[in-house]
Amino acid sequence: MNKGLLFIILLTMLVVPGWAGTFQLGVGLHSGYDMPVIQGDVGAGAMWGISVRGNIVSFLHGQLIVRGTSQGDVEEDLESNDVVIETITIAGGTLTGFGLNAILAKQDPMNIWPYFMLGISSNSLSPGESYKEDESNFGWSIGGGTGINLYNRQLYLDVNTSLLVMPIHDNNASRKNWQTMLGVQYLIPIKTK
Repeated sequence: MNKGLLFIILLTMLVVPGWAGTFQLGVGLHSGYDMPVIQGDVGAGAMWGISVRGNIVSFLHGQLIVRGTSQGDVEEDLESNDVVIETITIAGGTLTGFGLNAILAKQDPMNIWPYFMLGISSNSLSPGESYKEDESNFGWSIGGGTGINLYNRQLYLDVNTSLLVMPIHDNNASRKNWQTMLGVQYLIPIKTK
């Protein structure tokens, strides 16, 4: 799925509630930690995210998110006759993504605002070593989080965690990353009538 189609779907999801008159639009800044689950060619690293969230109807919210990860370096032993002759460091590179999350949560903001999320994304892996090729993969994610009211049910501390799965090699394998983020979300009341 390309980024343009994801953007059109989300824009539609955020515009539809506008017909109702007023809705909350949440803008968030996040930072966190990304950890590869199975693959050993990259290590864990810091990540960031920027999101826009809006209620669609009842318990359903839509969220557009852009995120990036600096994947950690890994060390690999070079052996000869079962003897390590050298240890080399392989640079981790970056993983960036553009995604759309469907969030299930109470319609109106609460002091403690838990949610469940399912997402799809377009992801790009740029390895830190020139002998590796760039990858572009469709991905899906599942996770959850909680918003904690910091001020007037408009400013929230947002904590979330999710598993990102990106099928590769004609869907015979996949990259899996566990991502946990902490951030702030500001809700802006949008009046359309």
